[in-house]
Amino acid sequence: MLYSSFKIREMELKNRWIMLAMHTGYAQERALCEREFSFYEARAKGGAAAVTIVLAVNEAGSLKGMHQMKSLALESLHELADRLHQYDCKLIVQLFHCGRNESMKHHREKPLFAPSAVASPIFKSEPLEMDEKELARTKEDFAFAGSLCKMAGVDAIEISASAGYLLSEFLSPITNLRKDSYGYDANKGMTYPLEVIRSVREKVGDLPILLKVSGAQMMDGGYGLEDTIFFCRLASEYIDCVTVTGGWHESPMEQISYHVSKGAYAPFAAAIKKYTDLPVIACNRIHDGETAERLLAENQCDLVGSARAFLSDPQFANRVERKEPFLPCQACNRCIMGVLKGQELACGFNPEAGREDFENKRRKIATRKEVVVVGGGPSGMEAAKKAAERGFVTTLITEERTLGGQFNLAAKPPKKDGLSAYVAYMEETLKNLGVQLVFGQKCSEEFLLTKKPYFTVIATGSQPFRLPIEGAEKAVFANDVLSGKISLPPQSEEGQVVIIGGGSVGLETAAYIKEIDEERKIKIIESQAFFGKDLGALSRPLISNLRAKGVQFMADTTADALEDGKVLISIGGQRFFLQADAVISATGSQACVFAYLTMPLMDERLSYALVGDAEKIGDGADAIKSAYELFTRVYLA
Repeated sequence: MLYSSFKIREMELKNRWIMLAMHTGYAQERALCEREFSFYEARAKGGAAAVTIVLAVNEAGSLKGMHQMKSLALESLHELADRLHQYDCKLIVQLFHCGRNESMKHHREKPLFAPSAVASPIFKSEPLEMDEKELARTKEDFAFAGSLCKMAGVDAIEISASAGYLLSEFLSPITNLRKDSYGYDANKGMTYPLEVIRSVREKVGDLPILLKVSGAQMMDGGYGLEDTIFFCRLASEYIDCVTVTGGWHESPMEQISYHVSKGAYAPFAAAIKKYTDLPVIACNRIHDGETAERLLAENQCDLVGSARAFLSDPQFANRVERKEPFLPCQACNRCIMGVLKGQELACGFNPEAGREDFENKRRKIATRKEVVVVGGGPSGMEAAKKAAERGFVTTLITEERTLGGQFNLAAKPPKKDGLSAYVAYMEETLKNLGVQLVFGQKCSEEFLLTKKPYFTVIATGSQPFRLPIEGAEKAVFANDVLSGKISLPPQSEEGQVVIIGGGSVGLETAAYIKEIDEERKIKIIESQAFFGKDLGALSRPLISNLRAKGVQFMADTTADALEDGKVLISIGGQRFFLQADAVISATGSQACVFAYLTMPLMDERLSYALVGDAEKIGDGADAIKSAYELFTRVYLA
C-alpha cells in the first residue's frame, strides 16, 4: 500500500511518502540557491512522492534564513518545481507565519505579531497584539503568496496552523486573549484562520490546499482533539487534505524525540480522517517502512509524512521500497534544537545534509593511494566512508571485534537501540565501498610503517575520566556497567547505587540499571545545579521517567572521597556521607593515548589528522562531523 498511488484533487502522487516541511535556514538571497535546489532534489531523486518547502508569507512572519514569498524570485521557485518533477515528485509550498515563535535576537528590527501580547515560553519575547490593519495585511499576504505559488508551477499549497505558530495561536485560549470577533470566545478563535484559508482558496482556484494542524495543543488549558476536528470540518469547504502532527513545540509532552513511540500521534490523524472525511497525512516519528505500512493498513491515514527520515537519508523512500539498509534517523532532536537556536538545519548522523551541492562537485580521485583509519567508532566509520568515497584505498583497523565504539554502549539504555541500526548501516556501507576492515588488532607503529599510507586518520576515541579524589579507584566506570564487564552487587537493605555525574552518561546509566532491575535504589549526585545539561531538552523526559521510577537526584553536591560502602559528599560547605553498595563514575571522558602512533608518523613525515574525541571531546554527532569536515577542508589528492 505504501508504494501505491494516491490522488489529492488533481494531484497524483506516485506513493504515500510526503517529505514534510523543515526550516533549513539556508536562504541568503532573494532567490532559491543551488544549495537549496540540491538539498530538495536529492530527496526527490530518493523517492519522495512530494517534497514540502516552507516559505514565509511576509517579513514579520519569517524566521532567520527563511525566504519570504513577497520578495522571492519566482523563476527560482519555478526551477525547483521543474527539478523535482523530473523525478515524478510534486512540490508543496507551506505558507508560514511564525507569530510569536521566534527570538527577537534573530527577528532583529522586525516586530513579532500574535493574536495577543502573550510571550512564548521558549523565546520569552512579548509580541505585539495584531490590530485591524495588521490582521488585514497578513490575510492578504497569505492570499498573495498562494497566487504566487500558482504562478510558479507549484503543485499544492499547505497552510501552517500548527505547532504554536501564528494561525494556531488564534485557536488557543492560552495565546488568544482578544475580546473582538477574532478572540477565542468567538467561535473558539477559529474565525481568523478560516478567513485566511478562504482567502487563499479564492486566489488559487483548484490548486490543492493542505492544512497543517496540531492534533491537540497538549498543554493545560489548551485546545484538544475535538476542537481540532471541529476546525477541520469548518475548513473542509476550502481544503483538500489535512497534515496532522502532535502538539506544540512548547508542549510538556515529547513530540518527535526517541522518547516518543513510533507513529504515536497517528491516532490524531485517524480521528480527523474519521470525522471529516478528508484525506490525512500522519506525522511524528514515522521513520521506517514497517511503521508506515502499519498505519496505512490500519486506516489511520492516507499518506505518511516524515521530515527527518529524509534529512538523515535522502534515498530513504527508495531504500525502504527496495528493502535496502538506510541511514536511520535517531530522533536525537539535534536538528530541531539547532533550528530553534537560529542555526542552519543539520543532521547529527548525516553531515552531508545541506551540503549536497558541495558533494556534487567533488570528483572521485583516480588513485591507488591508501588511507588508514585507526579506530572503529563513529568518527572512524565516517572517516573511512569519506576516504573510500573520495577514491582512496581505505583500511580501517580497530582493536575491538566490532564497529561502533562507544555507540555500542550508548545503545544499551532504553529507547537508544536506534544507534545499533546506525552502526549496522555504516558497516554495510563500508563493505560495499570496499573498505578493508581489520578487527581485534591494535594498530602498531610497525603496522603503519609497513603500509606507509598516504594519509592516516587517528580516530582512537576517548576513555572515562577518573575523579581526582581519595578512594576514586573504588568506583566503577559507567562504561563497564553498560558493557557488562562489571556486575553490580546485590541490593542491601540500607544501601544503594550512587552515580557520580548527572550528565547524559549518568542519567542513561541509571535508566539502563532500572530497566534490568526496577527495584534497585539509585541516587545521582551532580556538582552543578542542573542535570542532563548536555542533553538539552531531551533531559526533561528522561529525568521525569527516572523520578517516576524512584531515582533520587542531588544537585549542587560534590563527591569528596570514597570509602568502603560510603561516598563522602559536600553540600553548601557541609559534609555528609551516603551509604553505597556500589559507586559508578560518570564524570566525563579524556582522549585515549595516541602519541605512540603520531610520533613515528611525524618521524617518517607521513601525513595524519586527528578526528572525534582524539581531536576534541564531544558527543557522537560531534565525532561524525569532525571526520566529515576533515575530508572537506583538506583535499587529499
